[in-house]
Amino acid sequence: MIQFNLLPHREALRIFKQGQFKTSMFLTILLGGITAFVAYGALNSSINAQKDNVTVLESEIRRYEAHMLEIKDIKTQIDGLLAREKALQGIQANRNSPVRLLIELANILPQGLVLAKLAQKDQELTLEGTAQTNENLSQFLDKLGKGSACFSKPQLLLSEVQPFNASGSMPAKAFKFSVKATFLACTEGVSAEATPSKAAPAAAPSGVLH
Repeated sequence: MIQFNLLPHREALRIFKQGQFKTSMFLTILLGGITAFVAYGALNSSINAQKDNVTVLESEIRRYEAHMLEIKDIKTQIDGLLAREKALQGIQANRNSPVRLLIELANILPQGLVLAKLAQKDQELTLEGTAQTNENLSQFLDKLGKGSACFSKPQLLLSEVQPFNASGSMPAKAFKFSVKATFLACTEGVSAEATPSKAAPAAAPSGVLH
C-alpha cells in the first residue's frame, strides 16, 4: 500500500494563506490611509474655500455697512429739508392768518355787540366784550359755530348783566360776555364780501376790536 506525506504541503498552504491575509490587511490599511488622506485634503480644501468665502462676505458686509451709513446720512438730510419745507409752508399758509381772523370777526359781528378784547393761543381764541341783548350774544355764538368756516366749537364762558351808559343819559343794561372758540386755518380763503374795503364799513356800527 502506497502512503503520501501531506504535512509539508499543508504547512505550505497555511503559510501561503497567512501571506495572503497579511497582504490583504496591508492593502486594506494602505487603501484606508490613502482614502483618509484624500478625504482630509478635500476637507481641508473645502475649509480653505469657506474661509475665503467668509473673507469675501465680510468685505462685502463692510462695504454695504459704509453704504448704509451714507444712505442714513442722506435720509437725515432729506428729513431735515422736508421739515424745513413743512415749516416754510406753515409760515406761508399762516402769514395772513391775523388779517383773516379780523376780517372774519368783522363780518360775523352782529349789530349791538362790541368786542373789547381778543386773545389767541395757537388755535384757541378768547373773545370778551358787551352785548346789548341776549339775542345779540346768541346770534354771535351761532355765527361763530355755523356762520363761518374759520371758527368752530364756540363756548360761552361768562355772561353777566352790567350797567351800560353809552350816551351819558339814563343808564341801561348790557351783557358782559366772554367766549372761547377755535380758529381754523381757513384754507379756502376769505370770501369776496370779506375783503377789508367792504368789511370795515359794515363793522363800524356794530362793534370795535381792541
